[in-house]
Amino acid sequence: MKPRHHRWQQIKVCLKPRHHKWCQIKVTLKPSHRGWQQIKVKKQKTTSTIKLKSMINSIVLQPLRNAEYIQFLTDTLNIVSKNNPVALNVSTQYDALLVAKDNAEKLFKISQASLVTEEIEALDKRRDDAINGINLHIQSLTYSSDLVINKYAKTLSAHLALFGPHIAIENYQSETTILRNIVNDWETKAELQEAITALNLGNWLTELETANNDFNQAYIKRNEELAAAPTDKLRELRNIANNCYYKLRTRINSNLDINDGAEPWAATVNLLNLHISTYTLLQTRRADGPGVDPLVD
Repeated sequence: MKPRHHRWQQIKVCLKPRHHKWCQIKVTLKPSHRGWQQIKVKKQKTTSTIKLKSMINSIVLQPLRNAEYIQFLTDTLNIVSKNNPVALNVSTQYDALLVAKDNAEKLFKISQASLVTEEIEALDKRRDDAINGINLHIQSLTYSSDLVINKYAKTLSAHLALFGPHIAIENYQSETTILRNIVNDWETKAELQEAITALNLGNWLTELETANNDFNQAYIKRNEELAAAPTDKLRELRNIANNCYYKLRTRINSNLDINDGAEPWAATVNLLNLHISTYTLLQTRRADGPGVDPLVD
């Protein structure tokens, strides 16, 4: 029996009537969106209808790619959450799956790239632009015919030269230290302070300091995130999450059966099955395609 595509399926059922003789009848089943399956029972000229409880459909989780897998669990948890885990009597199983999903998702995000990588790159570019802009501006002023401006420009140029010709392409940690030292010198050494004021570089200095500090904070955040990440491999975390999902599914199915298909279990099962059908369709289409990506790193 394949209750897919809303087609009627026929099976044979044996009944034992009053006279203790077995007879065969044909039973036709059709899936329903109401959490039940309607079946038509035909024997001779008599027709009756019976309702069967529809459980949560099975799905093979292993073929799902990591991003799809995490989204599948997230959607499943959202459905259960909206129907109240307490009312569904699945709080323990829901909480366990939520923790397992969060652990897998955290490691997945880190394996792809840190959550703040884009922010780090943007801040690094910002401070690069600041130091490059300052350097170019100072170099241009060393050609000034104004002797005072020329003098101060050469003073700052000589100071920057102490840190090397390519500050902006140093590694993250080195550049952070170099820029911090430049800012500190320009804010504390009298002759450099005087040059900054004379060349009107106050705004540039503020931008350089802010960009470098913001970068450093984001970089520290990234390192803390990496240090706090689960040490288990993603495949192991997926296996743990799989077991939690199956326990949640079993618990919901059991409650549905015990309560004879009552709410809120019937509606929850219906929503979960619609959700599952989306991913089974995805798997079917992919199986017909040229191939799949690796499941885990």
